[in-house]
Amino acid sequence: MDSSFDDVWAECEDLFGQARQTLATLKEPQPAHVIQASVNALFRATHTLKGMAGMLGFPVFSKAAHRMEDIFDLMRKGRLRSTDSLVETLGAGIEALESGLAGLKRGRPEPDDYLEGVRRELGELEALARPADGAEQDLSAMLDLPEEARKALSDYERGRVTRALLDGIPVHGLAICLDFATFDERLRAFTDGLGRQAELISTLPWEVPEGREGLAFLLVVAGAALEVDSLAPVPGEVLAVRMLADPGRIPGSLRAEVQAEAAPAPPPEPPPAPPPSEPVPAPSSQESEVLRLPAQRVEALEARLMDVAQLRDAASGMLRQGDARTGEAPLAVLGQMEEGLLDVQKALLQMRMVKVETLFARVEPMVKSLSRELGKPVKLALQGGDLEIERGILGRLVEPFLHLVRNALDHGLESPEARKSLGKGETGSLRISASQRGRSIRFDIRDDGRGFDLAKIEARGRAMGLLKPGVPTTPERLHRLTLEPGFSTMERASQVSGRGVGMDIVREAVEALGGELMLSSEWKRGSLVRLAIPLSRAVVGCLRVRSGRQTFGIPLSHVLRVHMGHESLRGGSHVKILGQDLPFESLQVCLGQEDPPEGHRAYVLLSQPSTVAGASLEIALGVDEILGRGEILLRSLPELAQVQGVMGGSLQEDGILWVLDPEAMLGLAMDSLMRRVAHA
Repeated sequence: MDSSFDDVWAECEDLFGQARQTLATLKEPQPAHVIQASVNALFRATHTLKGMAGMLGFPVFSKAAHRMEDIFDLMRKGRLRSTDSLVETLGAGIEALESGLAGLKRGRPEPDDYLEGVRRELGELEALARPADGAEQDLSAMLDLPEEARKALSDYERGRVTRALLDGIPVHGLAICLDFATFDERLRAFTDGLGRQAELISTLPWEVPEGREGLAFLLVVAGAALEVDSLAPVPGEVLAVRMLADPGRIPGSLRAEVQAEAAPAPPPEPPPAPPPSEPVPAPSSQESEVLRLPAQRVEALEARLMDVAQLRDAASGMLRQGDARTGEAPLAVLGQMEEGLLDVQKALLQMRMVKVETLFARVEPMVKSLSRELGKPVKLALQGGDLEIERGILGRLVEPFLHLVRNALDHGLESPEARKSLGKGETGSLRISASQRGRSIRFDIRDDGRGFDLAKIEARGRAMGLLKPGVPTTPERLHRLTLEPGFSTMERASQVSGRGVGMDIVREAVEALGGELMLSSEWKRGSLVRLAIPLSRAVVGCLRVRSGRQTFGIPLSHVLRVHMGHESLRGGSHVKILGQDLPFESLQVCLGQEDPPEGHRAYVLLSQPSTVAGASLEIALGVDEILGRGEILLRSLPELAQVQGVMGGSLQEDGILWVLDPEAMLGLAMDSLMRRVAHA
């Protein structure tokens, strides 16, 4: 595929993400104007997708997107009402288009019809929305406006006025006059504010009052009432607020006639979910990553870079005139430069990040569809969607992750009858969480299903020659066995989760990201699949400390307090902190060095919350000096993958600052203390 279209592919993927999120809002009860805004957004998204497909040279895709656009157009004109079944049908259509786009990106030929799975349902919706005689009622003549203003309304705007009045919603007009210098900013503030209160139908040019300068507009709004004060208008901006059309003045006979013609029949039942598409293979390392950035972010970054450049020039001039100045001024300027550069690094990093909730947005509709298809009711719980991960990593993680979720529903959760016989509730539980642990983001997929049948796994492993006869095994070894190529205890492949793709492919995809896949379960009680994916870079708040001749950073997320005293403490002793007697260990010993004979006067209190409510692991870690705190750009270095206790490094003026992994350090400290007890 021509790389010059990479940004177009990225734009299409973003549009699908927006469409999924917007469809989700239609599933919840919303005010009429919010629903209308969502439908308008979906209409624009499918319209743009149609154009993008034409640009890429895919006419069948463009035709399918155009059909979805027509359905959303019927909704925004009020000829189709948003219902759960309608949203399900539209969601299936969007999912079919998105799956088709993934196939096109992999070089597959276009199918005859992307929407074949929902073709019948879409046709019924179009037929139900079409008036019998093709005529449409227009109530925009009721607007108390000059004829020229009414003629300026588009067909869509007249349709929205009609729909609002038939729904019993009055139409108001807000006349405003804005200064030339700020009219665009102020007009945006008014339209955004009104859009949060009601449906903004049109913005019309208006006559500027005599003796005033500026630009005047009439904002036509459908809503019960307008709260103008909440828009924080500047004195003199608001000219008038009045009702343009009262739905109570529509004759009863006309209302009944129009509603009988316009009301659509209930939409059809949602179609059966199409079988999931094949997993998308992880992109190769040669694929370029496309980043689409808002113009405001780029402009802010450029401005910050200019500030840093000016500081750099100032520092250079000061250093050239060093004889005439003290050393404090250049150091202060260099400190400002360092702060500015960190801001730039953070901004650049933020441009690469995306929230985990974008992954969860793919999970929720898939679980709902599979639950219906498999006849297994399931309660889904998602946690940690606000965490951020690099866009490139998340893109390569999507298909392995979705495969694991499909496995949980297909192989993990039992049928309602089987669950009932085991004394469980008929509804299964699936909990998916994301959390940051050290230099990794950890994903947990938990279900309360049947778990792994370790006896069956062991028998299959011995039959395949993967386990030596007579050699005992452990649960950990048996769980890992399911990740071996070709291993399966299923007598036939499932069309939901397997489809010829085994867990070994998932493991390879995760390990290609430098991550780790871990499995555990309890028979007939449930299972846990855990993915740990390392972050290649992040901005981390750290406490800088010196131990021996080396400077380290300790993430502030695990630092409870610091202390600098007069009494030296040796590793293996105890220290009283806020009435608690806590173990004390030297950082140097934790890192495999000799215990300093002079001991330590400074320590850092590290804490790791426990899985037990109210419990935590706390240890005082002895250091030689506490240097202060600050934010650093952390990089995960491949050569540190096997170094215990170190999660990454950051390039500093005096060399590399090694950043410690707090959880690993707590474990190393406990091991060291246990060895001291054993040798005592």
